Amino acid sequence: MRVFITGATGFIGAHLCRELVARGHEIVALVRDPEKAAAELPASGVETLAGDLSLFEQEDLVLPACEVVIHLAGVVAGVTAEQYDVVNFEAVKSLVKALARQTWRPRRLLFASSLAAVGPNATRVLMTERDPAEPIDPYGRAKLKAEQFLAAEAPFPTTSFRPSLVFGPRDRATLTFFKMAKRGVGFRVAGEPQGLSFIDVDDAVSGIAAMMQDSSDAHRTYFLAAREQMDTELLWRAMSEAIGRRVRIARVPRPLLRGASVMGSGLAKVFGFTNQLDAKQYDQMVAPAFMCSSEALQKAHGWTPHVSLVASLAKAWTAYRADGWL
Repeated sequence: MRVFITGATGFIGAHLCRELVARGHEIVALVRDPEKAAAELPASGVETLAGDLSLFEQEDLVLPACEVVIHLAGVVAGVTAEQYDVVNFEAVKSLVKALARQTWRPRRLLFASSLAAVGPNATRVLMTERDPAEPIDPYGRAKLKAEQFLAAEAPFPTTSFRPSLVFGPRDRATLTFFKMAKRGVGFRVAGEPQGLSFIDVDDAVSGIAAMMQDSSDAHRTYFLAAREQMDTELLWRAMSEAIGRRVRIARVPRPLLRGASVMGSGLAKVFGFTNQLDAKQYDQMVAPAFMCSSEALQKAHGWTPHVSLVASLAKAWTAYRADGWL
């Protein structure tokens, strides 16, 4: 199968490309940085197309014919609400319109949405695809708008998949957890620990590969998560077991965290840097839970997640150290 992938050199994208090539698929990868692509992607089985998401706005754009399109590219840490909307929603519309202008049609488009598109759980009851979506931040709202657009207006079948927290080698987003663990201290918001779903990147990739096989004409939506659930307290205990050293847990009061968020946002505006603890991040950290069930995907495609939390953390820890990131 020939597969067109955006965000191919990103964390999930690079893992996905390597796995799909190993399975015998051919990849056409949209890449912004050819040097990064040469370093991250397989030497054979991958054709690269230079450009970013603005490429899809070109009326005369001709794309290589592919059976499946997987749209992974997006922004997680935006500077403004408008940036989330432009990259995570408007660019999806541009991609669909560009595909509609081609002389070929994909059999299915897979869109990397997010658990944030449905918002947090009020309790630890696992969310399913039947639950209403109530995102609490600009990132989640943009992802949800993209999902709704695809289901209502895409002229070919689509699948929106919502990954939970993903762990794995070479992920910069979760590297902070491991840097803290190396120092022997982790932190969480004080009070009841936040419930969380997670998935190992290898399980995420196998789930995406399973979704590629859908030959129906229906629009689909799936959560992507391990069967095992955790919370912010269990995360650090599992981290201690995974790395073979004790990680003490600092429980930070909400007012202190809120003050740091406000101060960081203010300084970011003055000095022009990206604030890692902005209002979006604060709202996510104090929510009761982000927990979901991937049972629908398991039943529909016979997919099963296998990697435990401790095993996933240990694998990432070993890879970070081998790559010199820790």
